Parts: sequence; structure tokens; C-alpha cells
Amino acid sequence: MPNHPQSIVSESAQVAENAEVGPYAIIEPGVSIAAGCRIESHAKICRGVKMGKNNVVDHGAVIGGNPQDLSFDPQINSGVIIGDDNNFREHVTISRSTEPNGNTIIGNRNFFMAVSHIAHDVIVGNDNILANNVMIAGHVRIGNKVFLGGGTAIHQFTHVGDFAMSQGNSTLTQDVPPYCVAYKINQLSGLNVIGLRRGGFSPGDRKEIKLAYSLVLKSKSTREDALKEADSRDFGPVAARLVEAVRSPSSRGILTR
Repeated sequence: MPNHPQSIVSESAQVAENAEVGPYAIIEPGVSIAAGCRIESHAKICRGVKMGKNNVVDHGAVIGGNPQDLSFDPQINSGVIIGDDNNFREHVTISRSTEPNGNTIIGNRNFFMAVSHIAHDVIVGNDNILANNVMIAGHVRIGNKVFLGGGTAIHQFTHVGDFAMSQGNSTLTQDVPPYCVAYKINQLSGLNVIGLRRGGFSPGDRKEIKLAYSLVLKSKSTREDALKEADSRDFGPVAARLVEAVRSPSSRGILTR
């Protein structure tokens, strides 16, 4: 489908023939947009963005804008790499990397609701849902099948594990372990039980996750002793993921009850 006559598409941009670019949308030089994508009106795809198939960028979204970093040199070449089947709703903003030749990375099948913000050098995995006004600071790592409630704010360099969940308006300055639910300011309420069931985890895996959670996140022992006890249980790979997140957190540390 041809680009809308009132869109602005650089001659050096690579836009698949069946991609759609709406009125007043801007596609800057060097951008790559694969088949099946739809760029709605007034959206802007900035230089350095490489976008996979079947992504939707809604009205007013800006993908690949300069980082909100006072020390950033706009002459640096960096970008955003996006996988397939993502949905970026109205006024979503995603910043490019602060590092020369670096990239902010978005995986596949993620849903970014209106006005959510992804800062520079963030890595987002697959099948995540970020509700309205979620704010992700620089260098954050988001796993897979995470749900972040509206207005959640996540501090730079923090990690959020697979199948984790946050209550709306949470403020998180430490890692959220896999399979867990966070709320308010750095509070951990327990396991994402419904998410684990919906995610297809077997009863055996869920039982091991619950035991691992009790050992390494609820224990009154020291962290070192709790991890030794967990290691002695010879958990399978699913529960072991939780143990390893506690053993090797980011520089921010990890939430515990």
C-alpha cells in the first residue's frame, strides 16, 4: 500500500511495500520497517530504528527519539531494534541508546499501552504488557510475560523477571524476582499464582516455585544460608530461575518480603 501523500518518508528509509504509513507520520533517514507494519498519523520513527514485521505504531508515538539524558551527544549513532507483532499505542515513547552503535531492544508480541515510556538501553523480552503511563528508566531489563500496572515507575538498571507483575502506581528501585508480584514502593506481596497457572506451568513446577520462594525470599536465615538450602533441594530449571535471580541480582539489589 502506498504511503499517505501527507506523510514524510525519507528516500533512504526502507519501508516494505505492504507497510502502511498514515498522514503526517514521519519516517527518518536510515529507518527499516518490515512487512505488515502500520504507522498511524502523527507518529515519528527516528533514524536508527529497525522494525520487524506486523508492528502497529499508533497516533503520536515517537520511536527512537534522543535519550532524555543531559550528557547525551545527539551526534552519536545508535538506535532501537524491534521484533515482530508489537503494539505501541498512542504517544508511546522509546528512546535510542546512549552508547555509540548501541541499541534499545524490544522483543516480540509486546503491548505498550498509551503514554508508556521506554528509556535508553532498555531490553524488553517477549509477550509483555505495559499498561498506561508505565515509566521505564534507562538500562532496565524486562523479562517475558511480565505485566506492569498503570503508572508503574522502574528505576534505572533494575531487572524485572519472567512472569512478574506490578500493581498500578508501584515504584520499583530494586529487582522484581521472576514469578512475583510487587506493589507500592519496593514491596513484594507474593507469587503471581494466577499468572503461573495461565502460563501453563505444571503443578510440579508451581510447587517447586512456591518452595523456592519460601526458602530464598521469606527465610529468616541469612541470604547465604538460604541459598545453600535452596541448592540442596536440586530444583528443576523453572524454580532454579528464581533462585539464580536472588543469587545474582542487578546492581540495584532484589526485593524481598
